[in-house]
Amino acid sequence: MLRRSLLVVLSVTGLVAPATAATAEAGPTITHHVVTSFDDTPIEATLFLPAGASDDAPVPLVLRTHGWAGTGETEVGSGTLARLLDEGYAVLTWDQRGFGCSGGVVHIDDPDVEGRDVSALIDWAVANAPIARVDGDPIVGMTGGSYAGGIQVSTAAVDDRLDALAPEILWSDLRYSLSSGSVVNQGWVAILYSAGKATAELLGLSPECASGPHPDGGLHPAIDQGLTEFLTTGAVSADTLDFFATSSLAWFGQERPVAVPTLVLQGSVDTLFDLTDGYGVYQHVRDQGVDARFVAFCGGHVACPASYVDAGDRAHLDDAIVAWFARHLRGEDVDTGSPVEYRTNEGVWRSTTSLPAPGSVPVPFAGEVEGLPVVPVVDLPDLDAVTDLIAPPEGIPALPITSSVPTPDGDPRGVTFPVAVAEDGPLELFGIPDVSLSVSGVTAPLDQVLGPVSEAIAELGALDQVGEVLVGSLGPLDGIVAGLGGVSQLGGIGTPTAHVFVKFVHREAGEVVNLQEGAIAVDLAEGEVTVEVPMPGLAYTLPEGHHLDVQVATNSLMHATGRVPALLDVRLDGAIPAVGTAGTDGDGDGGGDGSGDGSEDGPGRGPGPGDTPGGPGDGGRGPATQPAAAPLPVTGGSGLGLAALALLGAATLRRRPADRP
Repeated sequence: MLRRSLLVVLSVTGLVAPATAATAEAGPTITHHVVTSFDDTPIEATLFLPAGASDDAPVPLVLRTHGWAGTGETEVGSGTLARLLDEGYAVLTWDQRGFGCSGGVVHIDDPDVEGRDVSALIDWAVANAPIARVDGDPIVGMTGGSYAGGIQVSTAAVDDRLDALAPEILWSDLRYSLSSGSVVNQGWVAILYSAGKATAELLGLSPECASGPHPDGGLHPAIDQGLTEFLTTGAVSADTLDFFATSSLAWFGQERPVAVPTLVLQGSVDTLFDLTDGYGVYQHVRDQGVDARFVAFCGGHVACPASYVDAGDRAHLDDAIVAWFARHLRGEDVDTGSPVEYRTNEGVWRSTTSLPAPGSVPVPFAGEVEGLPVVPVVDLPDLDAVTDLIAPPEGIPALPITSSVPTPDGDPRGVTFPVAVAEDGPLELFGIPDVSLSVSGVTAPLDQVLGPVSEAIAELGALDQVGEVLVGSLGPLDGIVAGLGGVSQLGGIGTPTAHVFVKFVHREAGEVVNLQEGAIAVDLAEGEVTVEVPMPGLAYTLPEGHHLDVQVATNSLMHATGRVPALLDVRLDGAIPAVGTAGTDGDGDGGGDGSGDGSEDGPGRGPGPGDTPGGPGDGGRGPATQPAAAPLPVTGGSGLGLAALALLGAATLRRRPADRP
């Protein structure tokens, strides 16, 4: 409270200098620097000072970096960086360790490595730039998306000088993001590894780097090991998961909690870091007793689908970040909005207090299927073939390797159960579904499970049979596979494991809700087992008269499929939180009257990442169907640029603003 009071005084007396119309016209000052980190690793950085900033008129500092495999902004451009400078903030950008022109090895935002790099950057900025202070303590915020979001909580765990965070599309637990339910998120793993490997080893060799070439850079060996394990066995080891845990708030936050005011901005159609992941970060910070806010928008690593109504998401997020910094860096008495805000496919922003929203009720569903075939397929499309699709600034479109698609009628690998029909108005889905599967099964010869499937799915004929596994092109990973001994090494694994996928489908639209699916690995040697499926959070509106279905499938291109042919018996039970009237659909078990008490521990919650359960509420402050009273004041470096760069890889070796893909 003392810190906040001092910020208010500084703002009122003008000691924290805002930008003025006269000074803003002069433009910012841009300088490039090499900062030596704690272990003598050179970190290349760029300092942007707003017009008018000086020792007599110091300004708060905002740090922002780039997405995975990217480089720090070195030009102002027209995005978030320009907005921050217009608002009178000094901005420090940098190439993260192992990427761009900075030295060192990539540890994936480890607090004790990359987090300490940021501490060195803050030390340098305080000593060399006109940064505003309170009792000698610098006023510092951070913003940015994806890899630039993860570094914010990692830094906050080791440096208590941060005053406000505004991360976009970040993770709470990389074990959940990359291997939810012990099933590898193979599409994103392939994209991120191929881009990260190339840029981490090549960009640092450029003679244009001020700190000189860095031939010893690259990815941490544990990352290479994890990919090798996945390719050869279809899964990753406990040691690899432990490595990813060290970069996850769900793990390091237990001993080093993040107690910094945090605005979490998460994409509902982001299939890399979904709403469940982001809400875990929000819950963690809120549980420390400090100000926190969660905003669910449409976009992220995957572009908002064309079928969704535009809601001005980028401008809305930028306004939210500027308001957050105005309150927590300048001490201004501004309205930062409700604790939780979201928009669905209908394009209306809504204010509430929790996920699920108060007033939600669980809409139940159930179903059973016998003899669901598992056809083991190891396949990825060639990423070069989709490079031309990534050029637009809105980011990666919904591709089979980055989004879930409905299992078509006639494909024996999936079964559809009706959930509900929207009666007397739309049915709004906002929350984390609760899904339970009881699974048993037996392994079977590939020919036995392939017969009926190959008749329904003609493209299976394009795959090669290697042992009891069907293998296709692995695109950017083909060279790695060859180094491992070729596709003959991608055969079965010791444990007969089946992978089962669960997704909700808007029947009339023919689309998977928010492009998301949950995944779970089941050990068939254990007999019948009952498992909870870790599910992504959803934010979606089902129009009146439209139907919601749930599909259970054994095939996916986004996630890795099981590598042992089998036949499964599956029983499905669950509930999805909704506001509205959910009628039963035919012989389905869905239904609900839309009335709820908004209690904290209401039903309809699914498992969250790591040890963080997904979805306890905060009590009711009005129904979720009320739109936000007014648009919030705008930022956030584009996390979409990360995904675009991932597919472009190291083809572009020049430096560029992070706001562009």
